[in-house]
Amino acid sequence: MQRIPTVSIDSAPDASKPVLENINKAFGKVPNIFATIANSPATLKALMGIFGALDEGSLAGKVHEAVALRIGQLNTCQYCMAAHTGKAKMAGASEAETIAWRKGDSDDPKIKAALDLAALLCDKRGKLSDAELAAARNAGFNDAEILEVLAVVICNIFTNSINALVQTEVDFPAAPAI
Repeated sequence: MQRIPTVSIDSAPDASKPVLENINKAFGKVPNIFATIANSPATLKALMGIFGALDEGSLAGKVHEAVALRIGQLNTCQYCMAAHTGKAKMAGASEAETIAWRKGDSDDPKIKAALDLAALLCDKRGKLSDAELAAARNAGFNDAEILEVLAVVICNIFTNSINALVQTEVDFPAAPAI
């Protein structure tokens, strides 16, 4: 059972209602994570702001979803693994790719480098050595992309942590077990 309840569009704080209405239009429903976060309009707006910005980033699509799945796996967040498996498939990934990404693997060298960088950023909380940062650059990431990978990592640590705290009920098809 969730430890912080969801709210409906009607019962949400006034400042959360327009955001939830937009989410409902995009998804055809308000997923539980957003319906829970809506208890705090500031938190909901912050999360949606970073999501919106990252959706316009140079790594949007498969790379973004691969990183999200890797971080969800590292943090054992069933909710985010389920949600991002679906988003990854909408971005053109196969189920086999989503499983490989969760394990930190990819046949695509850029995605593999993003997964490695994401895992290091998560594990070391951003405190990479000069050699680790150079490895990301040698893999083809420019400074903007390195910062974008960090932003995706931080955003997913944020949502993974919300789901851990709240024990959000998963309302997406479950990610395959690995």
